[in-house]
Amino acid sequence: MTMSVATNLQQHSRRALGNRRRLALGFMLAGAVAWAFAWGAHEHSAPVTSADLSNATVDQRYVIDASTGVLDLAGIAVAPGAVVEFVLAGSAGAPHSFVLSGAAPGSEMDQTVNAAGDTVIRLRVPPEGSLGFTCVIPGHEGLHGALVVETEP
Repeated sequence: MTMSVATNLQQHSRRALGNRRRLALGFMLAGAVAWAFAWGAHEHSAPVTSADLSNATVDQRYVIDASTGVLDLAGIAVAPGAVVEFVLAGSAGAPHSFVLSGAAPGSEMDQTVNAAGDTVIRLRVPPEGSLGFTCVIPGHEGLHGALVVETEP
């Protein structure tokens, strides 16, 4: 009879361990889904076309101090169809990978590095809307902002 009690305890212990593993997996899955929604991975906007804008005429140019770790786009409004250039001065060759969210058809983006090692982003602005601008490199969470496309009334 002692043998049967020990066997029952072992089986109960295995079931409890399996239940804990399933519970932990459930929490991990819920956390991943919550993270995806919080960071906008659920958005279904039109993709931005990667294009060679190196020969495009630049309509507006902004030099931004990237050494602060913050991309301040406050007060910047852009005209529909304009080509806008952002130079991240002080990035000194640090890798950046920017993505745009909320882009409408007609959006194009080109990212290069100039001779000084600064990241240069050129984008063709869509006809309307706003664009979220984010660096997806870990540790660069402060490099984000929004551009508003000006439309005449």
